[in-house]
Amino acid sequence: MSLSLIIPTYKNVNFLPELFNSIIRNDYNDEFEVLVGIDNCYETLNYVYENEFPSNFKFYFFIENNGPYLIKNTLAELSTYNKLLFFDSDDIMMSKMISEITLKLNQYIVVKPKYIDFVDEKNNRVFKNESFGEGVFGITKDLFMEMNGFEGWRVAADSDFMGRLYKTNLKILHTNQILFHRRIHENSLTVHPETGLASKMRGQYFLKSKKKTIENFSNEELLKSNYKIVDIQNHSLSKSAYEITEDNELSEFELKKQKHDLIASIFSSVPSSTKITPKQKTIDYNAINKKTNHPMSSQLSIALKKAKLENIKKNSRR
Repeated sequence: MSLSLIIPTYKNVNFLPELFNSIIRNDYNDEFEVLVGIDNCYETLNYVYENEFPSNFKFYFFIENNGPYLIKNTLAELSTYNKLLFFDSDDIMMSKMISEITLKLNQYIVVKPKYIDFVDEKNNRVFKNESFGEGVFGITKDLFMEMNGFEGWRVAADSDFMGRLYKTNLKILHTNQILFHRRIHENSLTVHPETGLASKMRGQYFLKSKKKTIENFSNEELLKSNYKIVDIQNHSLSKSAYEITEDNELSEFELKKQKHDLIASIFSSVPSSTKITPKQKTIDYNAINKKTNHPMSSQLSIALKKAKLENIKKNSRR
């Protein structure tokens, strides 16, 4: 009866408390894990460090901002259980969702939950259409891995995956009851002008997906992304198995990783009882310089000092 819940998130900090509370309040008594993938967003990382979570919540910080689908693939491979539930960080679960998906995955290999849209207008929550989506669904891990997961696209990879599923003629259950509330907001991938349903990007991905045949509809391999494990207790980022670079070459990825390590070390110096807010953040230039012998450290220190001086000048002009 156990299940792995997989949630990618990027700049949705305002929605996370309600989402996490809806997960914790679920009427489900068996074991399950919550794998949250932070898509290169330090605002979200800061939020995670500032709060406490149940022991079944696990957080992963992804080095590059590649969108939600590589995160889903990576966390699916890391998951403990053979039942997976993909969910979005701006939505809200109903209290029976986890138990219903877990139960139905005993009979079906794919379960699509019904949702109802809602918007927040002047402190009032307005509910609209009921429907079924492509991005939120339960599936057996065996099937997901056999199909090599999602394409590494920015958007529409869930629709592409469902298209591949439909072509297999497998039994897919659509639930009768509404199991979650889908939030409609301006930064949603389905609403934003660059990634929305009418966007050029989504249209290009749709054509790619449409051209696939039954012979080549599966990915050649599971596409994944590099990440660090978030150590909530020590406010640090631990190494992962996917951090692999050339031994004799300091690649662009390694340089970016060093920069992230430096910033993480600043976070780790703040006591867990202290809340980190933009006004409270301080930069210890000596700590940064000692962190690495690479010339990047002094360059970063100089750049930060210049930025700080420029900010003082702007305030002075005001």
